[in-house]
Amino acid sequence: MPDGALNITLSDYTASKLAEKAKAMGIAPEELAAMVLDDKFVDYDDFTWINGDPRDDNVSNYDVNEPGRPWDEVRPEFMALIEKTFGPQE
Repeated sequence: MPDGALNITLSDYTASKLAEKAKAMGIAPEELAAMVLDDKFVDYDDFTWINGDPRDDNVSNYDVNEPGRPWDEVRPEFMALIEKTFGPQE
């Protein structure tokens, strides 16, 4: 399998789910299957990570000290953004 080609047989259930999700994503089922398998079998230690190992990506790496705001205060801004982006709600 040096060229990366592999023939596998999927259960009817898995094949139908794969086709359904690939269609929703606008890609071929084979492409989605390759993406899922690539993601599943990646060995993070085989790579040099420019911005640090993604396994170390946690909340301690970010400034989360910004205070939250109450929903009653935020909601009007949020609704204005939605209306600006998608038009008025009917």
